[in-house]
Amino acid sequence: MFASRPVSDPISVAELAKLTGLQYRGDGQRPISKVSSLSLADATSLCFIRNDQYLEALVQSQCAACIVPEAIDLPEKLSAAVVLSDNPHRDFLRVIEILGLYRGNLEPGSVHSSAIIADSASISDSASIAAHCVIGERVKLGENIQIGAGCVIEDDVEIGDHSKLMSNVTICFGSKLGRKVIVQPGAVIGGDGFGLVFEQGEWLHVPHLGNVLLGDRVEVGANTTIDRGALDDTVIGTGVKLDNLIQIGHNVQIGDYTAIAGGVSIAGSAVIGQNCKISGEAAIVGHIRIADNVTVTAKTLVSHSIEQSGVYSSGTPMMENRLWRRNAVRFKTLDQLHRTVKKIEP
Repeated sequence: MFASRPVSDPISVAELAKLTGLQYRGDGQRPISKVSSLSLADATSLCFIRNDQYLEALVQSQCAACIVPEAIDLPEKLSAAVVLSDNPHRDFLRVIEILGLYRGNLEPGSVHSSAIIADSASISDSASIAAHCVIGERVKLGENIQIGAGCVIEDDVEIGDHSKLMSNVTICFGSKLGRKVIVQPGAVIGGDGFGLVFEQGEWLHVPHLGNVLLGDRVEVGANTTIDRGALDDTVIGTGVKLDNLIQIGHNVQIGDYTAIAGGVSIAGSAVIGQNCKISGEAAIVGHIRIADNVTVTAKTLVSHSIEQSGVYSSGTPMMENRLWRRNAVRFKTLDQLHRTVKKIEP
């Protein structure tokens, strides 16, 4: 829905360097109308490389220009213009924004005739709402918001300026989203958590009265779910990045600028600090705390609180199946082996 596309009015390498505050070398009059990978680039493409590992590919590329590290040694036979940067990937993203390549298929202020919008909803004139959306009572949508097809925004939801919901997103009642939030297709924000009470042989559902609060510049991946709080709110801090297929339980708190990869499960009332990195398919049990600046590697089970920053792992790395089967059998005898060794120690 928000795919990159060529711009109708190309910009020269020299103009682009001026807009980004960067230096360039080579032909500054070359036109730039799109960005691409080195292998698919043409004479109007801008690319980037992180290090000299890709220099040969750059030499072979047909690109007009490339953003490269400032300290890189460039080959003499290079035909493309180069833009010098201390962080090429970051400045490549800046160019995408400058050229307006990442934008919706909706005109600003357009509302599809099939959208159902409550009379009490407050929606900016610059908001764009696609087909078959449902927007509830007292909803507040800020400036330049884009709502994709089939989204459901329930009563009393607030969404900040410049946020984007892709198709088929559900935002449940009372949730609050900050500015420049991006929510990918199929995500559900604010559903009830897994709160149950066992009574006389059956599970009783616990109504969840809290909300979900998302800070500014949060990104939520496709089919990720964020449960509302039972009594207190579920809180996702500023700049948090959530991959696809993540489950976040009720009352969870995630600190600013933490990034969480796909398939992670976080049980209710867990508190994760700032600037953490949680790798794919990790599982975090409920009611524990993780300190700031913690990295959790893939498939790790976090079963107790982490009080100090660092890198934490659990699980068995991959090995040849024949060896793994033998080790699995031996694992069952570790306690017996330990007791035997303790008996023979001097």
